Amino acid sequence: MTAIGLASGSECLQVEGLETLMAERKSGDRTPQRQRERLSPHVAKQLREMIITGQLRGGERLRAEHLADDLGVSATPVREALMSMTGEGMVDFQPGRGFRVVPLTRRDVLDVYDMQAYVSGKLAELAVPNLTEDDIETLDNYQEKLVGAVAANDAELIEAMDFETHRLINRAAGAPKLAWMLGLTLRYVPFGAHAEVPGWPLAARDDHVSIMRALKMRSPVAARDFMQAHIHHAGDLLVGMLAERGVLED
Repeated sequence: MTAIGLASGSECLQVEGLETLMAERKSGDRTPQRQRERLSPHVAKQLREMIITGQLRGGERLRAEHLADDLGVSATPVREALMSMTGEGMVDFQPGRGFRVVPLTRRDVLDVYDMQAYVSGKLAELAVPNLTEDDIETLDNYQEKLVGAVAANDAELIEAMDFETHRLINRAAGAPKLAWMLGLTLRYVPFGAHAEVPGWPLAARDDHVSIMRALKMRSPVAARDFMQAHIHHAGDLLVGMLAERGVLED
């Protein structure tokens, strides 16, 4: 799209935003502005997961009022979330026609996981010299709980232990800018659905063994390589599930 096209789209969104605000004032939407601003990122996160998991399909028209009812919020934070998502390429806005879901492709998903793998690998590499013995002991405890959760098919605990493991490693890296960049890629990762991806719980359990071994060996390169392989593995599993569900356009 040309720069002119981008500018025109932005102007249309700004105009629609003003018209929407005026309409909501007339209709009695009195949700405080600060509350709407807090809700908007949360709503955007939910909508991203709905798109990535196929609950909202490519080409589907998105009506803010209907989505608001489904999510239990007012229409305003939904519209604000949709506007922000146009800049991410997940939603398209057309004057007079409103918002629609941009079709999701295999390349889209793999690109996100490629970037996540690179940044996560670098964070693991940087974390190695900073991890204390207490950190290693905590990671071992997380792994023990993860193994038990997989055996018990406890999806909530599986995701919690996976999250805590990665968070400890990422924080130990001492690289806040890299962690921030990782956060951007994680917007497009459906955390709430990971444990439902066929093969992912076992992948999390087994891949973490290799990562832990590298951390205990104090090998930055091995930690980086195993972390990258782990993230790519998760991406491949998600693509396989989405392809089987017919979510991907290619």
